[in-house]
Amino acid sequence: MKSTLKKIIKIIGIIFMIGVVAVVLYIMANGIGLIDSLDFGAGAYYYADIPQFSKYVNGEHFKSAFPMWIHIVLFLIWGVAMYKLWSWLDKKL
Repeated sequence: MKSTLKKIIKIIGIIFMIGVVAVVLYIMANGIGLIDSLDFGAGAYYYADIPQFSKYVNGEHFKSAFPMWIHIVLFLIWGVAMYKLWSWLDKKL
């Protein structure tokens, strides 16, 4: 029974990966997400390449009842939790 389940999961994983690669190739071939006025080559997908990007992330545009450090800590905790989850899943599968 476990062998059959593992085969099914493996097949689903392979189909998923083929789908992801197909979507990525489609996006790259059609330039989806690129902004013509911000053509930085391969780096065009990185936010750091956007001129004056700092004005979009400064504290004046972000309003919250909590201080910024709480958001950063929660983000890091989320990252660790996702790493642990993926590590656990990798060992189980």
